[in-house]
Amino acid sequence: MSTPQYPEQPTTPLPHLDQNAPYGQQHQAPQQSNAPQPPAYQPQQGYDSQQFTTAPSGTTLDKTNTFAFLAIIFAFLSPIAGIVFGHMGLSQIKRTGDAGRGIALTGLIIGYAYFVFLALFIVIYIGFLFTIFAAVGSTMSGFDSYSSY
Repeated sequence: MSTPQYPEQPTTPLPHLDQNAPYGQQHQAPQQSNAPQPPAYQPQQGYDSQQFTTAPSGTTLDKTNTFAFLAIIFAFLSPIAGIVFGHMGLSQIKRTGDAGRGIALTGLIIGYAYFVFLALFIVIYIGFLFTIFAAVGSTMSGFDSYSSY
């Protein structure tokens, strides 16, 4: 393996550095040239830094319909209440133009889906109970068939 070859460092100092000057003062001012200089930057007159600032606004919750907000909360706790508040929120939003239509619709969808899930669960649960009682009842009623005369 060969050792890498590094480029040679210049042995003469650069013309704009003074080697005898203390650290931090080595840079000399560039020499003036006869080339035209660009105009100095001047801020526009009449610019007011406060012109584009706006007052801080509150959260979007203060403009959201209360019934819509309650609909999405109650949709998880009590689906019937979520459905009722969702419909009340949608009608109030249509009448007043408040924000929160999406929240009310979300509360309605979750409320209806949760209600359907609970209804199916109850129907299936009751069906299993009837099946279990029917199976137990049939084995109890057929108990006499095993006795001998």
